[in-house]
Amino acid sequence: MKRLGRVFTLWMVVSGMGVAALKDADAQAPAAPSSELQRQYDAAFQETLSKPADLDVLVRFAGLATQTGDLEGAISALERMLLINPDLPRVRLELGVLYYRLGSYEVARTYLETALKSPALPADVQGKAKEYLAEINSKAQPSHLNGEVFFGWRYQSNANLGPSTSQVLLFGQAANLNQAGLGTADWGAVSSLVVRHSYDFGNQDKSALETQFTAYANRQFQLSAANVSLLDLTSGPRFQILNGVFEDFTLKPFLTGGYVWVNDTSYYGSWGGGLESNVLLANGLRSISAFTFRRQNNQDTSYIPTNSQYRGNSLTANSALQYDFTPALMFFAIGNAQRFDADFAPWQSYSLWGVGGGFAFRFPDPLLKTNLQWTINLSVNEQWWYYDQPDSTVDPSTLRYQNDTILNIVLTVPFDDRTTFSVSGGRFVRAATVPNYAFENNSFMFGVSWRF
Repeated sequence: MKRLGRVFTLWMVVSGMGVAALKDADAQAPAAPSSELQRQYDAAFQETLSKPADLDVLVRFAGLATQTGDLEGAISALERMLLINPDLPRVRLELGVLYYRLGSYEVARTYLETALKSPALPADVQGKAKEYLAEINSKAQPSHLNGEVFFGWRYQSNANLGPSTSQVLLFGQAANLNQAGLGTADWGAVSSLVVRHSYDFGNQDKSALETQFTAYANRQFQLSAANVSLLDLTSGPRFQILNGVFEDFTLKPFLTGGYVWVNDTSYYGSWGGGLESNVLLANGLRSISAFTFRRQNNQDTSYIPTNSQYRGNSLTANSALQYDFTPALMFFAIGNAQRFDADFAPWQSYSLWGVGGGFAFRFPDPLLKTNLQWTINLSVNEQWWYYDQPDSTVDPSTLRYQNDTILNIVLTVPFDDRTTFSVSGGRFVRAATVPNYAFENNSFMFGVSWRF
């Protein structure tokens, strides 16, 4: 039971990556402007109207426009400066950077290469221009590789997800659980690696072959039975469809396979496939849905002699909606359903339904002055499990039903465009008709991620 609980918790983390990916695209966007910054921007804009040829006025406005996210306004001001004085290599560099941020890579390349031709360009500015040119050359290639590494420390008040009381059921009778089986607090190290590769089909749209490899491992300081490791690989082609109906609608059929270890012992391997849809429904409103079939192959081992009772097939549907309410506030809602059919142990077959939601609030960096946003993310999820039959070894007369409530809050602090510090807190409460499966777990985690 406890191993299943740990693997389910891990499954929640992995299945939630689709929702996280929605928010990840905006993770390093400029912070939403404060009221004072917006006031300065408006005043600077009015000044450009009264003094259109004043270079100092244009420089001030371009800087404020960049801070508020008005990249087009900043570009307009800087290009006006070049009309007044073409011999401004730093301005050409900034224009190259701004066009790069807008995704206009060839225009960015022109400005950067022109800036590098200036003999008066300082060495540090030359280095910055060469970095952006290298990024542009990389994006021009059909093959792209990127990813993220995370390492952190986590405290859990119930690391083994054991019941809070020793009063459990065995063959329908009251029994006392030994102390080792009760919920126990522990610290541990958590690490993950995500590697993504895409190969552009060259159709001038989002059509590409996409592959993602995920690795996860946690190591507890005391409870080695709570150690979980996971490998997962998903790959498939993405196609853009219905161009005349939707601005951005893609479908991706995929194949997937993975393996899970508990306490460094084989738990199960899996394989399957599915279909993902990603569509921009309206301005600021995006939907991502996935339908997945997985064959789960659990084998009995000396450590888990009854492991094969969890062997079977699962059908899973996940859907996420994201709405950008303002540049600083994004709401999201998620829903999931799963049907698992065990091969020969119907008491392990179940149907699961879940809903959830939350928001991400972005605000200006109050300490590090990186001009990158900090983000607070709050989410709430509710899950309901319905098992097909009672488990006779636990209680032959009680049908198992579970209800999960999962709360999470995360603060992310970017140090630069690649490195981010995060700290999070969570609460996981499971109520169950059978006391063996009820537990509570509070967690706290902090760590650093690096993108490449």
